[in-house]
Amino acid sequence: MGAFRSFFTGDNITISGTQLLIIHILLELFSVFVSISIFILAMMTSASRGSRDVNFFIGLVFLAVGLFDLLHVLLYIGMPFYTDEFTGNQVTWLWIFSRLTESIGIAIAVALPSLVVIWRRLHALLFTVLSVSIASAILFFRQDWLPLLLDNELGITATKISLEYIICFFMLVAFIASLIKYRNSRELEILQLCMAIFIIIIGELYFIFYDKVYDFENLVGHIYKFIGYMYLFRSLFYPKIQHILSDKEEAETKWREAEHMLFEAEENMSKLVLQAHEEERKRVSRELHDGIGQSLYTILMKLNMAEHEIPGDEKPPSLQKARIMTTEAMKEVKDIAHSLRPSSLDDFGFLPALKIYTDRLEKVHNLQINLHTSGDKNRMDPEVETALYRICQEALMNCAKYANSKSIEITLANTPDEIRLIIQDDGIGFSIEDYLKQGGAERKGIGLFSMKERAEACGGSFEVISEENVGTTVRIAIPK
Repeated sequence: MGAFRSFFTGDNITISGTQLLIIHILLELFSVFVSISIFILAMMTSASRGSRDVNFFIGLVFLAVGLFDLLHVLLYIGMPFYTDEFTGNQVTWLWIFSRLTESIGIAIAVALPSLVVIWRRLHALLFTVLSVSIASAILFFRQDWLPLLLDNELGITATKISLEYIICFFMLVAFIASLIKYRNSRELEILQLCMAIFIIIIGELYFIFYDKVYDFENLVGHIYKFIGYMYLFRSLFYPKIQHILSDKEEAETKWREAEHMLFEAEENMSKLVLQAHEEERKRVSRELHDGIGQSLYTILMKLNMAEHEIPGDEKPPSLQKARIMTTEAMKEVKDIAHSLRPSSLDDFGFLPALKIYTDRLEKVHNLQINLHTSGDKNRMDPEVETALYRICQEALMNCAKYANSKSIEITLANTPDEIRLIIQDDGIGFSIEDYLKQGGAERKGIGLFSMKERAEACGGSFEVISEENVGTTVRIAIPK
């Protein structure tokens, strides 16, 4: 030991009492940090209730160790909190309380986990804090009840040495038990726990050989304790933090996957609703055309036959009026059926159906509609054709009813990569921000959300630009 001491305290290397104090403070504060961290982690990861919660038991053990070590470093000789009322013997007893709690607690948790019984966490926590408080109170107010561990003149006593050997014994029991567990499991955390216990035992042996608190052996023991606590940190604290972080990352990944699935489900639901809507429109349009339309046509034929069968001027005016009313009803049914689902859209495609619709709109609303096309003239996917037709129908009707437009430009570019549709009018325009602020009942026929929903249902994008007294432009791009 003397040779070891002389190696560090020779002529070229010396450590003053102040330097030893600073190093002692840093090493002990690290020990306090590790102890409190293990307790906090045990509080966070242990079950709220459990009769055999070993993790929480270890957390309580290190809570007591951390509190004893904190008092030990605050009242250490040379610290601002140290007064003549406290002695080195009291500070040494705080050290012994901490090490005994640590060694016995680890030995029980590792070697005899079946002895750990914790019925209520709050009660166990209060018991731990109360035990530390009672031990500290006895030490500060009735130290005469405790034997002498450190004499300022004679150094450490036989009692102190005996207690250090007892601490080493319990740590050795924990070391052997953890080594057996490692043989069976081969887990890295248990191996690190074995290393931590072994290094702490070496440190405890150093505390047997110093005479005064500033002796170099005391510092070496604290260094070994520091290294041992680093392995404790790795074995008891760090893996659980990694587990928490990996669980958090896994939960975030599952949340993103669920969000993506929900988005896809919502998109598919929207698409199915639009498809069902169109199918219902097609069905009603067909029923009107083939059912009511044919019935009205048959009635009109019968009226015409009846009118021809009545000679000369004897034809009653009511018969002619009924024929005219039936003709108007047929035209109205035809218009309704066409607005619901034009047969030209299914039979000939988007462009012919749009041309028929724009020709009719020009006559009814006195508009000039110019249609420009470029690229592929073949038919598109039925879903895309329906979406483009409904978007044009909605946009053109808005221009006719609300925009006071005189001229409308429709541009369709069917490129190999995408289909681009632009509808531009010279109407009065509107404020998009004001429109978005309005409630559903106040929005009159603009149908921006309907157009956007149809474009996005085909995997495309929708954009509307409007300026008051200038006009409105709608842009749709659907990738192929």
